[in-house]
Order: sequence, then C-alpha cells, then structure tokens
Amino acid sequence: MEKTVLRFALALAGALLLPAAGMAKPAAPAPWWAHAVIYEIYPRSFQDSNGDGVGDLNGVTARLDYLKSLGVDAIWLTPFYPSPNADFGYDVADYTNVAPEYGTLADWDRLVTAARQRGIRVLVDFVLNHSSSEHPWFKAARSSRTDPKRDWYVWRDPAPDGGPPTNWQSIFGGSAWTLDPTSGQYYYHVFLPQQPDLNWRNPHVVRAMHDVMRFWLRRGASGFRLDATPYLFEDPAWPQDPDPATGAPVGLKPYNSGLPDNHRIMRGLRTIVDQCPDGCTLLGENAISTIQDLAKVYGARHDEINLPMNFLYSGVKTLDAQTFKARIDDAHTRLNGAPPVLFFSNHDTSRQATRLGDGVHTDPIARLLAAMTLTLRGTALVYYGEELGMTDLPKDLLAATPLSPTRKVADNRDPERSPMQWTAAPNAGFTSGAPWLPVHPAAAGSNVALQQADPGSLWHWYRSLIALRHDNAAVRDGAYVPLDSGNPTVLAYARQDASGHGVLVVLNMSDAPQAARISGWVGAAPVPAHVMLASPLQPAPNIADPVLAPFAVQITAFNPRLDGSLNPR
Repeated sequence: MEKTVLRFALALAGALLLPAAGMAKPAAPAPWWAHAVIYEIYPRSFQDSNGDGVGDLNGVTARLDYLKSLGVDAIWLTPFYPSPNADFGYDVADYTNVAPEYGTLADWDRLVTAARQRGIRVLVDFVLNHSSSEHPWFKAARSSRTDPKRDWYVWRDPAPDGGPPTNWQSIFGGSAWTLDPTSGQYYYHVFLPQQPDLNWRNPHVVRAMHDVMRFWLRRGASGFRLDATPYLFEDPAWPQDPDPATGAPVGLKPYNSGLPDNHRIMRGLRTIVDQCPDGCTLLGENAISTIQDLAKVYGARHDEINLPMNFLYSGVKTLDAQTFKARIDDAHTRLNGAPPVLFFSNHDTSRQATRLGDGVHTDPIARLLAAMTLTLRGTALVYYGEELGMTDLPKDLLAATPLSPTRKVADNRDPERSPMQWTAAPNAGFTSGAPWLPVHPAAAGSNVALQQADPGSLWHWYRSLIALRHDNAAVRDGAYVPLDSGNPTVLAYARQDASGHGVLVVLNMSDAPQAARISGWVGAAPVPAHVMLASPLQPAPNIADPVLAPFAVQITAFNPRLDGSLNPR
C-alpha cells in the first residue's frame, strides 16, 4: 500500500491559525452540524452482537470507540424500525419501536447514552413519504372506505376502463397504483406496492408524524435524516403523464416531485428540531436537477431542511476536474451562504471506490476523494467502510448466494451493503454466525485491524483529514476560495479564515503527472508555508507551482502577505 506523509498542523510551527491582533470579536460559532462529519451506518451490515448474522444496535454501541478514534461528529442510522423488510426497513410497520433483529428501545437508549459520552450524536432515519402496508394505520385504512384512517393514505377510483387512475410509474418500476379488491379503489405508492404513500394533506397525518419526531428526540436523537422528501404531495388534478417512457425520470416528474406544499411541511418539521436545547438538525434526501432546485430545499429563509444532500456532487460519474470544479463552485457560491452537504456514497449508491476508481490506482483515488469531501466547506457524509476503501460486492458472488430468512429478497443495492470489514477472521469479524450478505473477498487483506496498524493506510489518511477539519480554523469554518490550476485535469481551491491564514488544496484527477500554476486569488496571493498532508510522499514538493504525481493530493498551509492584504470573502 502506498505510504503517505501525514503532517498535522498542530505538530508544525505556524500551523495554528490564530486571529490577527486587533481583529473584532469573532462571530458566534456555527452550529455543530454546519461543518460536521456524519458517518452513515447501515446497521444490518455494521456489527452483529448476537450471532444471528444481522447487525444490530448493540453492535453499533460496541464499535463507538472505533468511531471516536476516527473522529466523526455524528452517526446516521438507516432504519431499524419493525418492518416486513420488503425494502429493508424503509417500509416501516411501527415508527416508535425497534425491530427485534436490531434490538430493543432499551438498546437504543444505551447506544445514545454511550455515544453522547464520546461526543457523538445520533440521527434517526425518518421515512416520511410512506409506511409499510403492514402498518396498523394502513391495515385500518384498507379495512373500509369509511374507516377513520382511510384518508391517511392516497386513494382514487379506477379509470373508466377499470384500470389505474393514471399512467404514473413507480420509482421502483411498474404502476404507481395498486388495486385494493376489498374497497374497489386504488392506492398510490411512488415506491413499492408494500409502501403506500401517506396523505400529508391530512392534518392527522401531520400531527402523528410530528409526534414520531418528538418521541425520538425525547429519547436522545440529535435530529433526522429525512427519506424521500420530494414526494409528499401529488398534483391534485392527477394529470396523465404525456411521456412516461422518455420524459423526465420518475423521481423528477412535475406532478409527483417537489410540489409547493412540501415547503410548508418542511417548515413544520424544522420548527420541531429547532426547539432542541443542544442543537438538532434535519439532513434531507431530495430530488434535484439544478443548483437552483437545491437552494430552494433550504427554504426561502433557511427555515426548512438544514442540510439537503447535494446529489449534483455525488452524481458525477467520472473523475473530471472541470466538472467537479463547476459543481463545487456552485455549491459554495449559489446556495445563499448555506452549508453544502457533500458525499459520494450511501446505502443506495455504488461505493465510490467502485464507481470512480479505475481498477489500477485504487488507493490514490480513494485518498483524493476523501480529501475533496473532507476539506470543502459544509457538512461531509462518510458511508461506513469508505475509510477502508471498501468496494461493491462482486455481482457473481451475490448471484451465487441463495436467499435466506435474513435476506428474503435480492436487491440491486446489495453490492454496496456488504458487512463491515473489521478483521481477517472468518466473516471479517462482523458476525460469529452466517452473515445476511456475503463478506467481501477483499476483507482478508483490507480491514480495520490491518489498516489501523499501518500508519500509511487509507484509514489513517481519513483520520488525519478529519482531525485537520476539526483543528484547523480555515478548514472548519473558513471561506471557500475558488482557484484556477492552469491545467484542466487539476482541481485547486483554498479555505481561508478571517485572518487570511488558510489551506490550499490541489488535486490531480489524471493518471499521469501534471504541472499546475495556481491563480485566481483576489488581491495579493498568500505566502505558502508548508505541506500539511500529501499523497504520495514528495521529498521536496514545489508548493507554489506543484508538479503532481498521478491522482496526487497536496494540502498546503499558507499565511497572509506581510503587508496585511487579505483575500476578500
């Protein structure tokens, strides 16, 4: 494995970014979530504590010291509610309980308490748009057209020919309507038929879901990751889709995505978390096609979702410096000052090492992606195992793996949900039983134990970047400074604090050596000080005009000019 120089700011003279003499009193610090590193855990695959092959809450608790050593600020747990698992927990049968395979509410309480003791907050994945068809609410709703909960879901009479009311399609394929033979009406589901959409026009639904939030906040949650937020409302005219085959993607249709009423609901959710005494937050999944769409999700007064996930950034499919520069510049200059939320992978998306790697420069590319996510302004999301460079499970391995009681259905997202690679022991230290998904064959040679023992490993690179993000004022709270590299394959930008000190980040996104000449500073260019982190190790790097190895990362501290000139915000 490539060895990397890990040079911390705190270990080098001049690296502490102290305010200049005579400066005005600093502004109040930003809330914790505005620059946090949030670590996403798919509990089913993180750590099994009882040998049944399924990860659980006690398993997460057992690994909190690991998370503390990595340096994360919060964890986001994907759903652990009771569920028939048609969509592995995103079909919720009880919003205020824990599924038996994940533990109990007492286990949740212990997890939150232990996490708080280590300075780690916990976010609950809140499935807003739909429940399970096995939820008591839906069972009541489908029992009779006159049941009090009938209007908690979305029902329509058949079309004149007896078919579905509209030609709308589900995001998961097939019609978005399922006939209920008992009542003769169709119910709407933008996802699976087992996930009927809740009717957010009904005030009883709104109150019930607000109560769910209050339940978890009382039990120590520090906020919520909001699932499928764009789909809470549908066009009440129920128009036919003029182009279901080649028109806008199903998740971006004008009749089912991002309707104006969504803003009212998001403001209501925000009001609840804003009442938390120690600062809670909303991390939101959204469906966007432009940076203007993303800006709207924050709310006209920044009073809706605190942290909308930036899928324009994560959706870049190749390592192209110009594309990334455009997306990053937009995220930092066109969101009205709100913190961007940057990430590459999650439980629904192929892992970054698979999607953006070239199969040859695996480790250098992983370091580059980590540096780009963790040195930019805003909130960074890290999917479990990315700090090890985990890749997707091979599809042929999944195809040869039979279904089981713990994996009742095969999902096209299984490749990115493989068990965490803790050790080289059988089943990678994830379970003493039969894992619900196969352990990746690479686990024997790439796991937490091996990488923690190797100071030059990717794990230590992540740890160093997260420490830099916490300890360096410019990287933690400073402004984003867009720069030009003079080379279309090299990305350059800076982070700068109020005193003019800062950090220059230069990334070579090509598989060949590249020279760069950094420009674009407003006012006098700052004075380079020293390289803080670099991959690969360079004996005497040229800081001002670097020559970068393939997929190299260079992170350089700089000082303001002695004449006091700064780069304006």
